[in-house]
Amino acid sequence: MAENNLLGTSEFAAKAGIATSKVSRLIREGKIKAEKISGKWMIHPRELKTMGAQEASKATKPPKTQNASKPSQKSAAAAAKKPKPPAKGKAAGTKAYSVAEFVNMTFLTEYGVMDWLRKGRLTGKQNAAGEWLIDASNLDAPSIQHLVR
Repeated sequence: MAENNLLGTSEFAAKAGIATSKVSRLIREGKIKAEKISGKWMIHPRELKTMGAQEASKATKPPKTQNASKPSQKSAAAAAKKPKPPAKGKAAGTKAYSVAEFVNMTFLTEYGVMDWLRKGRLTGKQNAAGEWLIDASNLDAPSIQHLVR
């Protein structure tokens, strides 16, 4: 390649209308031909035409859509997931902690505890006032043990 009309990754990205990081990724994937000169990737301007052809082919493909009548794999997996039984040697519901108490016993924040409850990583229930009570058995779970103070 002749060095006088070559483009650097940032110049190429600006002309192609894409991020510089994407240009680097496309070079690594072999979708853009480039040459390393003095430690920098240099790209011939003709590769802009190649990029245009690639983008045009992507635009002609119909977008992937999920059928609204079918539940997503994540929601189906979450529905099939059963709550974990309490740890061995402890009766179910023997002890429960408020969110604030659980936060003080672990390195989790209130937001983290609430997020883990939503995701099913912690088990608990809400009392009549709507406050969450986290089961003590969570403290024995391998994913929580390293977070206990």
